[in-house]
Amino acid sequence: MSKTLQYRFAGLIVIACMLIFHATAQDIHFSQSAYAPLQMNPALTGIFDGKARISNIYRSQWSGLGNGYKTIYLSADAPVGKAKLKNNYFGVGGLIYQDKAGEAGFKSTILEASLSYTTAFDDQADNFISIGFQTGLNSQSFDINKATWDSQWNGDAFDPSLPSYESIQLEQVSYLDFNAGLLYYYIPNESNSFNFGGSISHIGGPNVSHYSRVDAPMEERITLHTSAEINFGKDYNSWFDPRITYMMQGPQKELVLGGLVKNKIKLKSRYTNYNKEAFFSGGLFYRWKDAIIANVRFEYNTLGLGISYDINNSSLSNLAGSANAFEVNLTFVSFIKRGQRTKNYNKMPKFF
Repeated sequence: MSKTLQYRFAGLIVIACMLIFHATAQDIHFSQSAYAPLQMNPALTGIFDGKARISNIYRSQWSGLGNGYKTIYLSADAPVGKAKLKNNYFGVGGLIYQDKAGEAGFKSTILEASLSYTTAFDDQADNFISIGFQTGLNSQSFDINKATWDSQWNGDAFDPSLPSYESIQLEQVSYLDFNAGLLYYYIPNESNSFNFGGSISHIGGPNVSHYSRVDAPMEERITLHTSAEINFGKDYNSWFDPRITYMMQGPQKELVLGGLVKNKIKLKSRYTNYNKEAFFSGGLFYRWKDAIIANVRFEYNTLGLGISYDINNSSLSNLAGSANAFEVNLTFVSFIKRGQRTKNYNKMPKFF
């Protein structure tokens, strides 16, 4: 990587930090948010080097506090028209994820579809901009029969057979959701890339009240994110991947920053002597005033496996580790065969 490119990458990273470093923190949905791209920004739909991408995340958090939080995420997306439209293409995809927490099983289910359009804005096709939109029908519900009340305490334990003397009529909430986002990415060659983007979720503030004839608009969420793939070393076998994510929803703010070191490993077949490439990554992230995140990842052929663990250092860390979180990601990417690649197809990030 030339010194000119190194200075350009460093300058862009510094600018991104200056824009978002004033944040305070809150818990986020995913520590491996880069592998939940459609949840972070609909403009990321279809932006990867391949034919199709499927990503799955399972997260368990605060397991020592009641039933804690358990979240499952699944998304699929693909670029469309890349070979025919040269430096312009569409992205289509969809996601579903469900978050469940507490003794009463409070459940939030998200089901949305995404559409993006990406175009190059220079003759060399190094600089791209993408716009994305997302909509879906989401819901929130819980089982009030699983809740316990003060009147059900018999002196030794809660007895659900005792009357609660509560008259609560709560309804399941279903609402239409709308999200939009923008993304800029720069790819000077196959070994380096940079991106910066932002999105707004819950446009218009959908009503999520569980009471009829009561308005409780959901706060709009603003997300800013930036990351890069910076190659170092003459053999093109090592990369540094810095990442910063900032989210703001109403009075709540959070900042996550850190990075991974990625290394290429060549595996030789015992039968054909054909070298296959694999990638191993490891690094640390910090969720501001909340947690240290250890992250490792292994990628081989079309599959990627990532594991992260959040070590909580907030006031909740006194609860014997119950505020920590575990997360695992599995990703599948269908690649384009070398003989089928067009001249400009590789102008897409490999490791977003």
